[in-house]
Amino acid sequence: MAGLHSSEGRTCRPQGRDAIMLAVKLKSLFGVAEEADDWRERRAEPRSKVLLKGDAYPVEGYADLVVTNLSRTGLSGETDAPLDVDQSLLFSVAGNRFHMGTVRWVKGRRFGLDMEDALAILGPANDVDPGFLPTHQPRARRHDVELYGRIAIAPCSVRATIRDISQSGLCIDMPAPLVERQQVIVRLRDRPLILASVQWTGGGRAGIRAAERMETLRLVYAYE
Repeated sequence: MAGLHSSEGRTCRPQGRDAIMLAVKLKSLFGVAEEADDWRERRAEPRSKVLLKGDAYPVEGYADLVVTNLSRTGLSGETDAPLDVDQSLLFSVAGNRFHMGTVRWVKGRRFGLDMEDALAILGPANDVDPGFLPTHQPRARRHDVELYGRIAIAPCSVRATIRDISQSGLCIDMPAPLVERQQVIVRLRDRPLILASVQWTGGGRAGIRAAERMETLRLVYAYE
C-alpha cells in the first residue's frame, strides 16, 4: 500500500484521530454545509471516465497570510504558521484558488517563497529591474504589495488516482483514510490546484466536490 508523504517527500504517518476530527469540524469557505440533495443533483452532471495520476493534500486547517513583496520568481510574506525551509506551501490570496511554492527562508513570522511566474499569477506585469550601475546584474523587479490570504495546513500528501471527472467533482482512489466533509487539495500535472470537500467514502475511494466548477476537457487533455 502506498504511504503518505510529507511536502518534503518524507514518509509520514496517516492522520490521527484528533487531526481527523479537526478536519471534520473545519468550516468550509465554499459551503460544505449545503444540503445533500444539492450534491445529488450535481452528481447527475455528465461524467468522464479517466485514469489520471495526481497528489492529494488532506487539509488539517488554515493560517492567515499576508504577502508583502512579489517578483517574477517568488514572494515574501508573513504568517504565524510554522514553516520549514524547502517545504512545499499551499496558499491562496483569492478565495478558493490555491497555488504552490517552495519555502526558501524563514525568519520569525517572515518567509520567502520560490514560485514560478508569481507576478503573472498574483500581481503586476512581469518585468526586469535593469539597475543603474554598470556592474548591476539584471534581476526580477520586486513589488511591494499587501495581499491577504490563507495557508492550507496540509503536512502530508498521498498519491491519488482520479477515476472520473465532472464539472463539479472527482472520484479518486486513495490509500489514506478520509472522512466526509473533510477538505482536500488535489494537484494534477500542469493544472491549477483543486480545492474540494469529501462527500462520500467507501472501498478505498472518495467522491469529492470541487469548490469551483471545473473545465473537464482542460483537465483531461492536460495529460495528452
